[in-house]
Amino acid sequence: MKKRHFKVVGLALAVLMALSAALVGCGNVDSPAQTSAAAADGGVAGAGTPAVSAADGTWQWGDPEWEAAVRAKVEGKTFKIGFTPPAASEFYDIIMHGAYTMMNELHDRFGVNFEFEFVAPSEHDAVESQVSTIENWATKEFDAVLVCTAGDFDSMNAVYEKATAAGTAVYLFNMPAELWDVDTIKATSVISYDNARQSGYLVGQYAAEKLGGEGKILFISGNDGHWTTSRREGFMEAVSEYPGLTIVGEQRGEYVRDSGMAAAENLLQANPDVDFIYGENEEMAQGAVQAVQAMGLKMWDGSEGIIVVGADGLKSGFEQIRSGGLTATVDVGSVDQGREAVKAIFMHELLGYSIDKVINVPTILVDSENIDIPEAYVDWALAAEESYN
Repeated sequence: MKKRHFKVVGLALAVLMALSAALVGCGNVDSPAQTSAAAADGGVAGAGTPAVSAADGTWQWGDPEWEAAVRAKVEGKTFKIGFTPPAASEFYDIIMHGAYTMMNELHDRFGVNFEFEFVAPSEHDAVESQVSTIENWATKEFDAVLVCTAGDFDSMNAVYEKATAAGTAVYLFNMPAELWDVDTIKATSVISYDNARQSGYLVGQYAAEKLGGEGKILFISGNDGHWTTSRREGFMEAVSEYPGLTIVGEQRGEYVRDSGMAAAENLLQANPDVDFIYGENEEMAQGAVQAVQAMGLKMWDGSEGIIVVGADGLKSGFEQIRSGGLTATVDVGSVDQGREAVKAIFMHELLGYSIDKVINVPTILVDSENIDIPEAYVDWALAAEESYN
């Protein structure tokens, strides 16, 4: 188990100002073009959009009178947040850094302080460890916890109810709320994206576009569970719209690079003439790239070769796209998930505003033609300061 403590302080705006001429909408970055879908959904607003406004529209985020009133309410207070993903990884580190950026901005703007604790299980399916972590935080009277888990929906709901009853608000992130009846979710809010429509379906559409609606596809899936279920649903829906696309092989890659490489090698031995490989997450997709290269097969060069696509939006994935390895990936809004989660907590728990039960952030399919803005946004978040207690 890994455990770290952070006290978040103001972030120097040098990196941000290099990307944007101004902070808009509670400091969301406007220039990286990662505007939040939450605003359109009526929840916590995104970049370039007022976060809240009065009924008569006379004041909003950025109004000096309103901001002074908020500062008077929260300045000097310390808010304790726990953050527990299903594993420690590059992907969850980016989400966590997104959270840092928002906590830093809230500290700078309103004088509120945060204590932030990170605990990840040693294994992806070590759900009991996460349950213990959440219960421990509730016992310690944390104000809120951010949870992403591979645990059973009903069992985890009971954990969320118990924590909430103890006074610790539960917020979920990177969870496929589209699979569940929203009214049955016992967390305060889910900050995520639609895994089916905003990830799997995008990849299927990209395959059809690049292959002209005809080609052979290999599918490397993750472990059985809600993420795999939802992404598969979206991908299969898109592929089914093009009769010329055929999935000729599928194998589990367990969400890690080595297993993704092994799965791709097995599938490619039986299907060396394949046109497209979908690795359901970026680690597996990068493993597939290694398999293609190790077997001496041709990677996609813009006109021919094997196309390999993943999903996450990792710095390592962007680097592979630039080097001609990975063809594309779905950036699932990892930075915005962290930012919007903290902002939702601040607006609801500290200021008392209502928020949506589900807040979906925007996603984008990234390839060599549009990589600059998504990569710059991740770079900016990863540069966020960490100040230890």
